[in-house]
Amino acid sequence: MAEPDYLSVLHLSDPAYTATLLARAAEGTGRRWRVLPLATTPPARGTAQQVLRKAARGLGWEAELLTARMRSRRLHVHSALARRHAGWAFGRSFALHLHGTDIRSRQYELAHRDLVRGTVRDAHVVFYSTPDLREHVSPLRGDARLVPVPVPLPEHGAAELPGPVRSATGGREYLFFPSRWEEVKGGAAQIALARTLAAAVTGPSAPVLLGLDWGPLAAEAAAAGVRLLPKMPHAQFLATVAGARLCIGQLSGVLGASELDALASEVPLAAPLNPSWYDGSHPSLRIPPVVGGVDLGVGGGPDELVDLVLEELASPASRSTREWVREHHSPEAALAEVLAGYRDSGW
Repeated sequence: MAEPDYLSVLHLSDPAYTATLLARAAEGTGRRWRVLPLATTPPARGTAQQVLRKAARGLGWEAELLTARMRSRRLHVHSALARRHAGWAFGRSFALHLHGTDIRSRQYELAHRDLVRGTVRDAHVVFYSTPDLREHVSPLRGDARLVPVPVPLPEHGAAELPGPVRSATGGREYLFFPSRWEEVKGGAAQIALARTLAAAVTGPSAPVLLGLDWGPLAAEAAAAGVRLLPKMPHAQFLATVAGARLCIGQLSGVLGASELDALASEVPLAAPLNPSWYDGSHPSLRIPPVVGGVDLGVGGGPDELVDLVLEELASPASRSTREWVREHHSPEAALAEVLAGYRDSGW
């Protein structure tokens, strides 16, 4: 029997653009993978005409899904919760990709528990995107596989800084917090760090602290001394990351897409990692090139990390972060992991 070529795979939903990046990498190998984001419609409030318009949009998406499913031999679903919206299209055999909230949080909530756990058990092959999810998925599927979050490698050459960044910095260097301000990202610890850092970097030539006006704790971040920028298109966000003197990642102990964007741009990244997750069990979990390294851990207070940031500002260390991202977090690396999972599972 010939080995499957996986020429035609439909990816349903697109969190963190993972499906889009996988499809682009697959296209480079001659495969035709399609991405269909989940339907988004505004709340059906108001007149009967508005309700009908919402229903029509929903039916249009269902028709698009039906057509795409008929043209694709295989379905790769991103998020177990998608089964509630499009379970009829899953068929008897599907791949499942877990990205965070569904397996980390929703599986423990009564309203979602049976759906999430049943979908994980029913999938032919299961992938997960960050090492912190391993403890949540492995009791259900010991064969689940890590596919490190893919991020695009930016083109060489400095991009123009967005206007809000130029206005906020006045030409001075800046330190950038690229993550949402919320507890799941270590928000309280980040705000304590920002407050300590703001007190440590003072004077007319000191770098400015910048962050995004994004998340429920954003106002607290502003009160701690961070100048908030409005949410911006992804290209402008990447330019803001690339222009930073240093980025300060989430303090949850894991690298997300925003942190990887900094490493892909060769910007120093301060992000304490959880040693129990970055344990070398996968090549991407061996000593990521962050300021302080894995040994810094996540249990200390803000002073230790501030000291490392100040040390990096005074005497930058040499790190080949872009090549590390290329090897472990490029779309091509993610594609290789996914194809290996398909083949090893016999899908």
